[in-house]
Amino acid sequence: MEGNNHPPPNKGMVLLLLLLTASFILLWAVGDRGLWAAEGRWAEINREMFLSGDFFHPTINGEPYFDKPLLTYWLISLVSLITGSLNEWTARIPSALAGIAAVWATVRLGKRLWSERVGLIAGWLLLTGYGFIFWSRTATAESENLLAVILCVAWYWAQRDRPNFTSFFVFWLIAFLGALTKGLTAVVVPVLAVLPDLLRRGRWRLIFKPVHLLALVLALMVYLAPFVYASLSRPDYGESGLVLVFQENILRYFQPFDHKGPIYIYLYQIPLLFLPWSPLFLAALIGSLFNWKKLDERTRWLIQAVGVIFLFFSLSGSRRSYYILPVFPLIALWTANFLMEMKGERLEKCRIWGMKVQLALLGLLAGAIFIAPLIWPLIRSRVDFTPPPGFLTAVLILGAAAVILLLAALKSNAGSSRRLSALIAAAVILLGGYFSILLPALDIYRTERAYAGELREKTAGIPAERIAFYPDVRSNMVFYLDKKTPVRVFDENQTAELKEFLAGPPPRVIIAKRRENDIILPLFPPGGVPAEILKEPVHPWEKRKARKRRIAWFLAYE
Repeated sequence: MEGNNHPPPNKGMVLLLLLLTASFILLWAVGDRGLWAAEGRWAEINREMFLSGDFFHPTINGEPYFDKPLLTYWLISLVSLITGSLNEWTARIPSALAGIAAVWATVRLGKRLWSERVGLIAGWLLLTGYGFIFWSRTATAESENLLAVILCVAWYWAQRDRPNFTSFFVFWLIAFLGALTKGLTAVVVPVLAVLPDLLRRGRWRLIFKPVHLLALVLALMVYLAPFVYASLSRPDYGESGLVLVFQENILRYFQPFDHKGPIYIYLYQIPLLFLPWSPLFLAALIGSLFNWKKLDERTRWLIQAVGVIFLFFSLSGSRRSYYILPVFPLIALWTANFLMEMKGERLEKCRIWGMKVQLALLGLLAGAIFIAPLIWPLIRSRVDFTPPPGFLTAVLILGAAAVILLLAALKSNAGSSRRLSALIAAAVILLGGYFSILLPALDIYRTERAYAGELREKTAGIPAERIAFYPDVRSNMVFYLDKKTPVRVFDENQTAELKEFLAGPPPRVIIAKRRENDIILPLFPPGGVPAEILKEPVHPWEKRKARKRRIAWFLAYE
């Protein structure tokens, strides 16, 4: 790119700016949104761990739940102990901090293998990728898993020419600690990533050194220790963490029982999750293939590592979009290396083409965001939606700032560093503003947290054993109800038991989705009438979702 012979001034300040920006994007208002989907599992397991004082046997509503290893739960527990609270904020902090650390590790790897500017650009691209921000602001294990993978790869290259016990042990320790967050992918993926380099010039012989085997065994013992202690300390627990490791990681890979996405799922999920940088990545992919013979050895390794990881996840029988997340630091490095270091006439054409398409994509996005508040009065009558106070103003400001930056980019040469800097700044505003400002503001329209809070107040004096859900209960709801003991849950095959429950001494509370009314109402006992009905709100624009909203009957007797 233009200006490549003049490295950016004060790179330490650029790195500091990157990490501060990452801290803002990933931490600002991270706790303002209610729990979403699987987040409730992490929050509720921690709540019950604190209630029981048992941090080795995770439960949800009193039932064993060892589907994931323990480390991510413990990280949330640690934050909760430090802050003195357990809420959405403390549940998401570990993921956000892991995301910041992953950006730093990506920069370090890029600097070591190519140049500091490659590392810095890769850090910015990773930070502003849609999938990376989304999962780094989510209370699950995805961000920690990604961090473990990129740390392993960065450590390998830092110690590649020092194959001693410490180098081997730290590599495996990072990998197995990562496996204690989500599963064995944190071990397999780093191995696959470094495999193309190990196969060159006989480097694979190093793995047969006695110190390597010793390091591997010791790190494996660290990994097994929590599972062994959990099994020995509670024989009555009912679930084995190691059995579930086998089922969730190995059996699921070859004989999936759910999450059966098509074999081509990652062909479109990678571009979607890497938005808005997909045009540049596609240009990097095409340019690299056209100039394969001219690429340096480390760039070839990087591309081969991405390819091997892609094949590994694609060949699995169980596929979901976010499984492929650990590859994104490498994709960011590939794209940054393409922009900053790769030489050649064809590469330059791909680079210019990619920058033009990238500018057009971000321009369309920024333009749409800028125009939306201006034309809102024209479409308000057709859209039954009322934005929260100040929302349209925030959208207008973000859109205007991005448009100004992109106009500046348009005045720069297509392949210049100045244009790339303007594109990155626009992405920071658009993606960062969306996740840290706009999305939290819209959370007032999500009904589950507010409804659960009202339900918690209404049931404050009712024992948990007199509260029942049909036919299931979300972990989010159990967390927000905050009962000291489990609530009752009756499934579709337990209507007789539910009827008996409803006939018991008052008060009785039954909570179900509205679509279950025809099943619930005939089960009310003679003389049993709702003393109160608490319905989860339905906004005017959500009429199609009305049957999925909850309703709670508080039963009394005439």
